[in-house]
Amino acid sequence: MAYSAAFFDLDGTILDSMSIWQNLCKNFMLKHGIHQEINLEEKLSVISIHTALECIIDTFKINISLEDAYRETWQIVETFYREKVELKPGIMPILNELKRKNIPVGIISATEIELVNEALKRVGLSDFFTAGVVSCATLETSKRKPDIFYAMAEKVGSAPENTIIFEDALYAAATAKNAGFALAAVYDPSEKEQEKLAAIADYYCRSWEEFPLDEL
Repeated sequence: MAYSAAFFDLDGTILDSMSIWQNLCKNFMLKHGIHQEINLEEKLSVISIHTALECIIDTFKINISLEDAYRETWQIVETFYREKVELKPGIMPILNELKRKNIPVGIISATEIELVNEALKRVGLSDFFTAGVVSCATLETSKRKPDIFYAMAEKVGSAPENTIIFEDALYAAATAKNAGFALAAVYDPSEKEQEKLAAIADYYCRSWEEFPLDEL
């Protein structure tokens, strides 16, 4: 079908960037002598650098201010987004087709807006997302709730059933699907439950190169 809007996750969907997040908190903890595991998603409803570090500092009683910890990790991530991050294979034909059809395109990301902007500059897409960029961290919400998806759809005047969400994470994909949006899901090694993701997706792709452009 023809869609009237398309919203993309950033990390793991547009960008091949999940590795920086998978190891960020672990490396911070190791640097400060902590070798235990912590499941941040079970503890936090909103995952951002600030909230993750705050939780780690509080849980393990690390002797560092939140501001210093934030600066320490932010520099690592910012450098990655500004100098190293790359696009997921096959994503550009999808973005170009949406642009050709004048379909409003936006980003809904858990990543802080400053980092999103750095990443988009790096890959040359700063002016592409005509529907704008929203961050769960900025709005203090999570993709475990449908509110942020509804807000973006309302912003561009597109009903959920006429809006397609591009995601790689099961929890966010399930939220969008249960809220009535069409769902295109892509494989990323950071998501361990690929069978469940494939089962709920309208389009499931091992790579975006498999996505049927004539469906847009």
